[in-house]
Amino acid sequence: MDALIWAPVPKGGKDFGHPSMPELMRRVRDTLQTRLGGPNTSDIVGAPGSIQLRNVTAGYGGAPVLSAFDLHINPGEFVYVVGPSGAGKTTLLKVLFGVVRPETGWVLVDGIAVHRLQRWQTDTIRRRVGCVFQAYELLPHLTSLENVLLPLQLAHARMRHARAYAVEALELVGLKDKLHEFPGTLSGGQQQRVAIARAVAHQPRVLLADEPTGNIDSQSSSEIMELFGQLNEMGSTVVMATHDEFVLASYSAREVRLQPPTLMAVAS
Repeated sequence: MDALIWAPVPKGGKDFGHPSMPELMRRVRDTLQTRLGGPNTSDIVGAPGSIQLRNVTAGYGGAPVLSAFDLHINPGEFVYVVGPSGAGKTTLLKVLFGVVRPETGWVLVDGIAVHRLQRWQTDTIRRRVGCVFQAYELLPHLTSLENVLLPLQLAHARMRHARAYAVEALELVGLKDKLHEFPGTLSGGQQQRVAIARAVAHQPRVLLADEPTGNIDSQSSSEIMELFGQLNEMGSTVVMATHDEFVLASYSAREVRLQPPTLMAVAS
């Protein structure tokens, strides 16, 4: 659009009250965006590392888990998603990661219109967003290095020096001496670190974590939280679903609280 030059109304001529072509195009664009459920020009959208949800309803085919849900997270923020079991914490992260598609509303993550992605386009979000799952989901027959390297190569087929990125990620989480260990030989905290390394190997601007301290002891929880703090200081937007009172009391950050059935977000 910037490459086009619109001819002005001739001096002394009349435009009979018709809008200029750029103005007309803007109106058409905003009308289409409104009908499609997307943002209009009054919204600030697409900032790298930002997250925005507007009027999102999502679930699994029955009663919605999230209903008319709004959320805004600025680039570089650290945000907890908290609430009782069944409130929709995991569902929210799945919506952000493109696993669950909203029934209504729109979702923008790091500038990606996630709500418009088709199933075959989900690799788009995988390349830009890291996710640490509640279950570590490590492949038992692969070493720590291979568990980080394989998904990195699948998501970034043209990445040069992928192995070096994987090694660097494992060093970052303190597992330099565990590169060739299999998951079965690692402690729960170490397995969680491998899962985190897998999520951050491609240096995502947005990092999602689903109960990352739920299955480990308090010492390992402290180490994991210190790591997430470092990643956040390095510029990653971090969204963590948790009910861990130790974490919430020890590492303060903005909270988005989900409460069934209305699931309205409350920032504290």
